[in-house]
Amino acid sequence: MIPTIWGYDLVSDVALEEIITSEEFDELTASKYSADIRIIPNIKAVSAAIRDYCGWHVYPSRGCVIEKSFYDLRISSDCDTIRIQLPATYVSAISSVSIGGAGVTGYNFDRSGLLRIWDIPRGIKKQTVIRVEYTAGIPDGAADAVKELAACRVTHAMANSYGVTSEASGGVSVTYNSAWTSNASSGGLSQLNKDSLTPYKRMEVV
Repeated sequence: MIPTIWGYDLVSDVALEEIITSEEFDELTASKYSADIRIIPNIKAVSAAIRDYCGWHVYPSRGCVIEKSFYDLRISSDCDTIRIQLPATYVSAISSVSIGGAGVTGYNFDRSGLLRIWDIPRGIKKQTVIRVEYTAGIPDGAADAVKELAACRVTHAMANSYGVTSEASGGVSVTYNSAWTSNASSGGLSQLNKDSLTPYKRMEVV
């Protein structure tokens, strides 16, 4: 089954992998938690938190499709141009656009996922369906930073699940307040994490 998130389908894979794999987490943490059974559920929780905050699948780059009626889409028009905000950002390509089953060639888009269409068929109604196939995903360099952030959040969640409120390593000591550790244990994001992820939030997500 093709996974559906935030009203659109990912079409290039039947399953969407998490932000970071257990092998990548093991490498980034120098095998500190190797074979720990809590790794996978915490990775899933952190991945979900990142995607929920950013409002789309974030990583990796994937083929996507939306197929919605005009009534269901956030659409604005200006003279003879229709503007549609796709449910993604870092859009790298659009392979096809159709309105009411008819292919459209007069369009352009930007990386933020804003699609502009000026080749508009006549007789559009609220129930007319628009279909857009596109590719979106953050580049590898940025993906590495998001993976590191995910690994950090998983590490914090792992520490908190043992009731740890402070850690010391190499002469450096860190103390976690109770609200912060509670948030971390459920895969939640700190304000600093959210600030780091802001460039990857899709348009209209608050």
